[in-house]
Amino acid sequence: MGPVMVSTWVQPINLTINSKFGSRLYGGAGVSAIEYATNLYLILAGVFVLSITNVIFPQLSRLSAGEEKGAFAAALRQTLRGTLFFVLPMSAGLMILARPLVSFLYGDGRFDAFSIEITSQGLFWVSLGMAGYAVQNILSRAYFARQQGKVPLLAGGASLLVNILLCAALAEPFGVAGLAVSSAVSSTVYALLLLAPMQRREKLLTSGLWAALGKMLAATLAMSAAAQGTARLTDGLLGGKPGLLLTLGATALVGAAVYFGAALLLGLEELSVVKKLLKRG
Repeated sequence: MGPVMVSTWVQPINLTINSKFGSRLYGGAGVSAIEYATNLYLILAGVFVLSITNVIFPQLSRLSAGEEKGAFAAALRQTLRGTLFFVLPMSAGLMILARPLVSFLYGDGRFDAFSIEITSQGLFWVSLGMAGYAVQNILSRAYFARQQGKVPLLAGGASLLVNILLCAALAEPFGVAGLAVSSAVSSTVYALLLLAPMQRREKLLTSGLWAALGKMLAATLAMSAAAQGTARLTDGLLGGKPGLLLTLGATALVGAAVYFGAALLLGLEELSVVKKLLKRG
């Protein structure tokens, strides 16, 4: 239970660390900014990622107990591919829409322009760690399925140390953005520390996976360009909350259309999952 509990607590502990450093910024306003940004990020990313890990964990446990060679690695590899197929554009989209999203949700009353600015900065930079956050959650479940809790325990401790050191170095010169970068790097380090031993044992990073990741990144770049252009075109067309809602909705729709269109052109097999969901709907 110890390693499982530590792995589960890494994200809340990191948020506590960031909030502690945030209390020294902007007369204490940095606490609210980093907490608002991180909580919004976790709602959007965490629900999706944790839903996947809750589904895959029983399957990995069964495969770990079985004798079919390569089945465990194949299931884990497929889960990573499918998750990153959705997480990469989500991360880019959240970075593009950080300011209008924060303004739409929180911008009212005492949550003034300065509050929107520093919170959107936090959301922008913390979103860089979404892929790492997804990979760390999936791989930690893989270790637990194999009753190997030592690696996630040590990796989680190392990621906490990385976050503390980066917060100490980046908080003063970069403010909330520095705290958010620290959190994103910490998640990525955690994922890499879990990936290295698993790669030696299971050979997850095959040429096919690298090729798929390259295509996903290409589709994400195309989506980002289209989404950024849409956000600029719609910005200011309407005032107030309706204008923000127009920007958010139009940018999300255009971005999704371009991403899935690019994925179709590039022949990404993960698109079949989307097709099945649409048929069921």
